[in-house]
Amino acid sequence: MKSFYINGTILTMEDNALYAEAVCVENGRIKAVGTTEDVMKLKEDADEVIDLRSRVMMPGFIDAHSHFVGAANAMTQCDLSLCKDFEEIIEIMKNFKKKRNLSEDAWIIGCNYDQNFLAEGKHPDKTVLDKISSENPVLLIHASSHMGVTNSRGLEIQGITEETEDCPGGRYGRVEGTKEPDGYMEEKAFIEFQAKLPMTSMEELMGLIGEAQKMYASYGVTTVQDGMVGKPLFQLLKYASSAGLLKLDVVGYVDVMTASDLPEAEPEYDGQYKNHFKIGGFKVFLDGSPQGKTAWMTTPYEGEETYCGYPIHSDEKLRAYIALSLDKKQQLLAHCNGDAAAEQYITQFEKELQAREEKDSNRAVMVHAQLVRKDQLERMKKIGIIPSFFVAHTYYWGDIHMKNFGQDRGSQISPVKDALEYGMKFTFHQDTPVVPPDMMRTVSSAVNRISRTGQAIGVNQRIPVLEALKAITSYAAYQYHEEAEKGTITVGKKADFVILDKNPLKTEAEELAHIQVLMTLKENEVVYRNISEGETSHE
Repeated sequence: MKSFYINGTILTMEDNALYAEAVCVENGRIKAVGTTEDVMKLKEDADEVIDLRSRVMMPGFIDAHSHFVGAANAMTQCDLSLCKDFEEIIEIMKNFKKKRNLSEDAWIIGCNYDQNFLAEGKHPDKTVLDKISSENPVLLIHASSHMGVTNSRGLEIQGITEETEDCPGGRYGRVEGTKEPDGYMEEKAFIEFQAKLPMTSMEELMGLIGEAQKMYASYGVTTVQDGMVGKPLFQLLKYASSAGLLKLDVVGYVDVMTASDLPEAEPEYDGQYKNHFKIGGFKVFLDGSPQGKTAWMTTPYEGEETYCGYPIHSDEKLRAYIALSLDKKQQLLAHCNGDAAAEQYITQFEKELQAREEKDSNRAVMVHAQLVRKDQLERMKKIGIIPSFFVAHTYYWGDIHMKNFGQDRGSQISPVKDALEYGMKFTFHQDTPVVPPDMMRTVSSAVNRISRTGQAIGVNQRIPVLEALKAITSYAAYQYHEEAEKGTITVGKKADFVILDKNPLKTEAEELAHIQVLMTLKENEVVYRNISEGETSHE
């Protein structure tokens, strides 16, 4: 049976034919695109006709970087994003423990606190968290996911004491004037702490994965990323895939430090989907968070004499990871926020490519690229590194970046217009669970660059709506090496669609973030619906 979509605005995202009147789909693939008269010639008696009723259909949105299982896990955690001070954190976390009926040995975990928006203007410490519970271990995860705080019980369980040394690429907070840990951890120290937390049961995780898919689909997303997959997480996603639980396409990027042998060990998933899951390549972290002031900069943060953040890897180690990815023909994604981290990535890639006959970077990606400079973008273009911008930072943390970096640097975060002027393909992402995978909020951020308080964040970096939409459709498909399968409404491609209540190209800029996703379809199957079936009539 074929499906025909008519009577709406069909935004194909194809450069040579941006709009179409009708689309025909068969077996999850696009069979025809064109005028209603031409496409409907293919209709047979058993086929269905979907009346879009003047709504807008686009290619399904593609998540260029997030942490899918992390987003699933976050559904079991207490959201602290709206907390205004320490007392509110304490109260909400206590209520969370009571509501979930947690035992005295269970971890109480909160997420999305941000010291930048707390009245105290600083991270809480173990003395604050001890007021939540002295029996339960407590953990608060920062909104950036790069740092967090635990209570005295959490420190005790993980054996973190005065004798515990800071690790390369991470550190522990200390009680002033002593070596006693105060509960704060950042970067590698925090990652190692999280790795030792008890695992959620398989049954619960599978349920959470289902909920996470619904959440992504509610924003029109049909392809999702898990951007840091170790071996245990791979087995989890493999199980979800084998059990037929994945409805969206999930692309995993394996930890180059600990799991670089996975593509050879699991060839069925290497670069190809099996039950909606595949390995896309490797991932490496090079620095931290700009709002957490751990991003690695070439010049000091505003108000600091010498502090510039810090790197995670030496140049030699990074070049070895780049060489490994090229040898194995795996795409490499590198987390880079600061311009020093960007410089390290670009320079080591340049050196490694210069030493090889083959000059193809395999569409390497710079993830976040918050403070990448114009001169660095020019070099990225030459060697084929794609910038994937977390452009929603202009909305969520624009004010904080102006404070941390000053007017000149802070206003130029996510320099998308510079990339556009260099003729680069670029993508957008939300790093979920850092922020929700709200694609229209992200499009709005790229077009308007207005912070939560109404401050303009680099108006010279604003881009047109059409270019912003490419970043979450056709350019994102290109990043994944899937431009032949996704990203535009084109004959032969997967029937991945999102139906919106308004046309973004005909909507006032300030209203873009409020465009509603009404339906999301993956290979022509409805995976999210925000309207009744009667509101899309079938014949």
